[in-house]
Amino acid sequence: MTRMSASSGARSADVTVVGGGAIGTCVAAELARRGASVVLLERGPELASGCSAGNAGIVGASHVTPLANPGALRDGIRWMARSDSPFFVRPRPRVLPWLLRFAAASTPQRTRRHTAVLRELATHSAALHARLAAAGLNAGYTQRGLLNVYKSERALAAALDELARNGGRQRVATDSLPDDLASSLTPIAGAIFDPDEAHCDPHGFVRAVGAMAREQGVDVRTGAEVLEVRRRGRRIDSLWTTAGEFRVGEVVLAAGVWTAALARRAGLRLPLEGGKGYHVDVEARPGDPQMPIWLHENRVVITPLDDRLRIAGTLELTGTDNDVDARRVDAIVGAARRAMPELGSRRPLNVWRGLRPCTPDGLPVIGRVPKLDNAIVAAGHGMWGLQLAPLTGQLVGDIAVGDESEHDLHPLRPERFTLRHRPGRPTRVTAARAPDTDRLRDERAVGSARRPTHGPGVNA
Repeated sequence: MTRMSASSGARSADVTVVGGGAIGTCVAAELARRGASVVLLERGPELASGCSAGNAGIVGASHVTPLANPGALRDGIRWMARSDSPFFVRPRPRVLPWLLRFAAASTPQRTRRHTAVLRELATHSAALHARLAAAGLNAGYTQRGLLNVYKSERALAAALDELARNGGRQRVATDSLPDDLASSLTPIAGAIFDPDEAHCDPHGFVRAVGAMAREQGVDVRTGAEVLEVRRRGRRIDSLWTTAGEFRVGEVVLAAGVWTAALARRAGLRLPLEGGKGYHVDVEARPGDPQMPIWLHENRVVITPLDDRLRIAGTLELTGTDNDVDARRVDAIVGAARRAMPELGSRRPLNVWRGLRPCTPDGLPVIGRVPKLDNAIVAAGHGMWGLQLAPLTGQLVGDIAVGDESEHDLHPLRPERFTLRHRPGRPTRVTAARAPDTDRLRDERAVGSARRPTHGPGVNA
């Protein structure tokens, strides 16, 4: 990368990361760890102003499956007329092309292939979460497992069938549950325990990684919305924002659902659809479950956090509409109260919603923007942004400096959605796609010398 000199008052850096959620902060911290000067631009008033602040906080690979799968397609059609269903599509002309791609990606063969990709990434990223926590990242990381609860014998039988095929989980007989948990749950058909799952506070994770990035020299700018992407030939020359102009070396587009508009200005069309999710936090009480509980039929997760209990769920394809639908809030709270009646007396602390960036095939988009020499996309993680954030930081770092990745990035390439694109042989990241990287690679030693020694890197 070539260090850009400031001109006409514009700020400059080796890398400008657009987006201050879990993905953007991990990318910024990793690039700074590798020796780059980094500016992080977040459109909101603080880091994690978007969907990164409010998910269920699960960290693990057992439930990481692509949104596009036969079950989701079947349920989506069945639930389309129910505005309080776990998965709802708001009918509108602009969503039709996305839905057609979604249906095409929901075949059993493609689902198996994409599930393997996601779980391989999620397994590696979960290990990075654990290493970050061990190195001192304060995000409430706890590994106590995840309890999957099934109300119906049919749902339990289907889950046990999947367990027999894939392994990795343990069945827990209903009468073997801890006494406090068994007494708090309404009668169920059975449960499955995932012992390797962990959880953390999503907002706390982004704040902690953001603080780590600042310690490593990242210039974090909040309230900086990108208004225009200014190009010159095959390069993005600068970004015009509400905080002024920023000249750029490399640009990483990691702005969640808003990445689609930014990529379009850079000449790339990404079919990102906003998948609205909700959570309601209620006051914590002694005797609360110490592990997350996943209510399978309702697609609702109850997660214990430090001082509250989080009830999270639903996926509503609404584009960029961020309004609160009271019916959907009532649906997830109602599901939790039916499973744990004692929650009915809890005082709600806050109601939250956020737009998850969803691709029609359920895989994230990570790679260089075609026809541009200095732009990388890291978006479209859907429900798995928190889970995949540490590894995404490493992958973008490899792409930026031209290192070969140990992961196959071919299924994640940005150009896979273009009509003219024809799938080719899987390729690894090579230096040929990343010009001007010698100086950054040489500066790694300089970067490590100038960083605080107590601040862990993303892959510490």
